[in-house]
Amino acid sequence: MFKLLKIQRLLITLSLIIEFIAIGILALLIVFVPYDGYPILTLVFLAIFALYNTIISILFNYWIQKKKGTTETSSAEIIGNDIDEAYRFGGVGLVVIDVNNVVMWANDFILSCFPDIVDKPITDTFSAVSSLLNNDTSDDKGERKYVIDKIFVDNHYFSVEYLKDARLFIFKDTQDKENLNLDNKKQAPVVGYIAIDNYYDVQMQVSDDAKFNDALSSVRNLITTFGSTYKALLRSVKDDRYLFVTTFENYEAMFQAKFNVVDKVRSLMKDGFTLSIGVSFGFPEFAKLTELASSALDVALSRGGDQVVVYPFSNEMIYIGGKTELKPSRNRVKIRTMSNSFLTTIRSYQKVLIMGHTNADFDSIGSSLGVYLLCKYAKVDARICYEEQLVESKCRIAINSNYDRKTEFEHIFVNFKQAGDYLDENTLLIIVDHNNPNITMFPMILDKAEHIALVDHHRPGLQTIENPIFNCVDPSASSTSEILTSYITYNVEDIFIDKRTATFLLAGITMDTHNFKDKASIATFEAASQLKSYNADSAKVDDFLKEDYEEYKQKILILNSSEIPYRGVLVAKAPDDEVIASVMLALVADDAIQIRGVQCALAYGRIDEHTIKVSARSDGTINCGVLMEKLGGGGHFAMAAATFTDQTIEEAKQKIYKVLEDYLDDARSSTMKGDN
Repeated sequence: MFKLLKIQRLLITLSLIIEFIAIGILALLIVFVPYDGYPILTLVFLAIFALYNTIISILFNYWIQKKKGTTETSSAEIIGNDIDEAYRFGGVGLVVIDVNNVVMWANDFILSCFPDIVDKPITDTFSAVSSLLNNDTSDDKGERKYVIDKIFVDNHYFSVEYLKDARLFIFKDTQDKENLNLDNKKQAPVVGYIAIDNYYDVQMQVSDDAKFNDALSSVRNLITTFGSTYKALLRSVKDDRYLFVTTFENYEAMFQAKFNVVDKVRSLMKDGFTLSIGVSFGFPEFAKLTELASSALDVALSRGGDQVVVYPFSNEMIYIGGKTELKPSRNRVKIRTMSNSFLTTIRSYQKVLIMGHTNADFDSIGSSLGVYLLCKYAKVDARICYEEQLVESKCRIAINSNYDRKTEFEHIFVNFKQAGDYLDENTLLIIVDHNNPNITMFPMILDKAEHIALVDHHRPGLQTIENPIFNCVDPSASSTSEILTSYITYNVEDIFIDKRTATFLLAGITMDTHNFKDKASIATFEAASQLKSYNADSAKVDDFLKEDYEEYKQKILILNSSEIPYRGVLVAKAPDDEVIASVMLALVADDAIQIRGVQCALAYGRIDEHTIKVSARSDGTINCGVLMEKLGGGGHFAMAAATFTDQTIEEAKQKIYKVLEDYLDDARSSTMKGDN
């Protein structure tokens, strides 16, 4: 075809040149050579040229049409007659719509998938394409884009492009691609650790070796069965620890079953073995997954054990279980070891800065004074972070009445500016009574600190202080004051506690245990007894914790607004237009939990212009910590809290009730469920 056109162009060009020359010669003859027959000669020339051009045009049109017909016939044979088969093979569907978005025509591929698509609005079959019809989207270059990468219709995946001018939809079948992606996801690696988290405690408690070995054998059988059930490669790495590797498909089955091996092990024997599991996925390298799984297991153990922590790569941790209160460890060797390690850490620095949480209470201040005592014993210069407006009112009154402002205050306490000047590369920052960086007294000081130690009794939540050089988070302890008391009294060195410090430590224990009614273990009473031996003033502690008249009135007012939306759950709301002290909410929840039939009490209200706080308490049958974690907070099994920022009281109420609706049943302890 191209060759014919080239020949045609060449002949036409030659013809024009010849005609131009002939016309020129004829014109010269007419001018210079007289002759009467020029008109006839001119007509003859014109007739010849016209005949020549006509013949050439007819011949070339014939040849071109013949060649074109041959080409079209070949194309039709190759594509035209089987175009639908080609579209079907490529998984390409075509749909044409009218101005009302009603399907006028569809090719055989689409009709084979959706036989009734014609004469109906396209959105009836493909609702997702409404975005292409109604909204113009742009790509990175700002050009109009009418593409949806993935839609799912009738168990089938398509990618869609819309040619707006032609009102044509092009559907590409991507089912094979999605199936491949799904298979890859199902076969993705998952790594986990299983730990018998109280192996040595049970070994010490069970004097009969045969009984201990029988119980341990039962636990190991359950772990082995768990591995085989979910097709996991299971290997023992220690007496009390296992490593397993499986696929994401099997992990999903474990997750749906809520890792019920944890519940099975717990039910084997009263006060017997419990399991903790750390799991990770979402990364192709086994070394990285193993590291993340180990971190997840550490978090599970630090939160009290008897639970599962899932750590997906680049995502927040997921907590499963934790429905039973952690039994306190009576391993004094471990306490002595931790105490010696803590004292050694303190001695490694020239200066120590001690910091509690904002709205510091007696446990925060008492434990800070306990650390200060250890620093004085170690002959290391130390200061406690203290800001009047960031300390709870009763605690502030107690400090002001027991520490002389002129003679000793500046040698013990520092404000924010002084703390910033005090902190340098040779300073150890010790965080007490909290592990959430968002509630620390001076967050900027925490950000600047290079060396951090952590002593706390709250279960770690989603936000926690990272990479401390010394980390003691013991959720089994009633208070941080109890932990510090045990560190002082069980240390290999003979450390003396002065009466004033002993009194504040006792106040911290008394406040957090609600006069030894909640979370008071044998260790708690032993700590209190030790403090009394150092002349702790229990009468002064009682005076520290007394309520004033206005507080009492406000507490009764909030309790009067309480509701019981679910069996055993009381929710009390502070007046919408009042800003109240954070501690008041805790007092309301504390009193409400003493009401017969109330298993969990929540009190919420506005503590400043932008913040709403929820305080939660439990009698041990409902895990408050789980509920508050769902609200972005955290805490203990029987004592927890959460805060909301820049929300109304009504929005906070809706969130609280939504969490109760979704997670209350999961938060009820297994013992409570068994009783029902």
